[in-house]
Amino acid sequence: MSSSPPTSPPPRVALGTGLAALPTGQSGVVFTLELQDAQPARLKRCARDLLHISDNVACTEQLTGRMFFAFNGLERDPRQVHTIPECREVLRSLHRRWPYWMHFLAPEPDLWSVLLLCLLPLGPGVRLPNGRIAHELDHEALQGLVTELTVAVNELHYHHKVEATASKRIQARAMRAMGRATGARN
Repeated sequence: MSSSPPTSPPPRVALGTGLAALPTGQSGVVFTLELQDAQPARLKRCARDLLHISDNVACTEQLTGRMFFAFNGLERDPRQVHTIPECREVLRSLHRRWPYWMHFLAPEPDLWSVLLLCLLPLGPGVRLPNGRIAHELDHEALQGLVTELTVAVNELHYHHKVEATASKRIQARAMRAMGRATGARN
């Protein structure tokens, strides 16, 4: 019986640092954010790092579906990320400047759930038995967001001359992750 070697977690890189430490040849990267990144000067640096990635052919290829994000300093915060105003503001502001999530974000439903819930208006919440709060999604807003994400990824793929079959595969993977994140039935 052969076993594959254990995979190490993707390296963590602080977004907004100029990406001097962006690793190459990795299976992914976790970009860390701070609550203070909602401040205009810090947000501008974070967006500049993301634009560097999407403008660079090698980075775009290397990080296809391999990008994660995490907020530093929330380990002891009992709130869900999408209910923290600063987290929502950081992701919304980044999204206005860099909407290429479908190409880069890892196809992890929990990750997509956080992103979508931060980008969409929050509806009324229902407390679940585990203490978490479930929010009903505004389906019209979700449909608009998916359209916006699709247009952006198509523009990115056109710019980098991504083959049509690869583009469809990337988009389908992101759509499946979003479907699982939103509880959509296949």
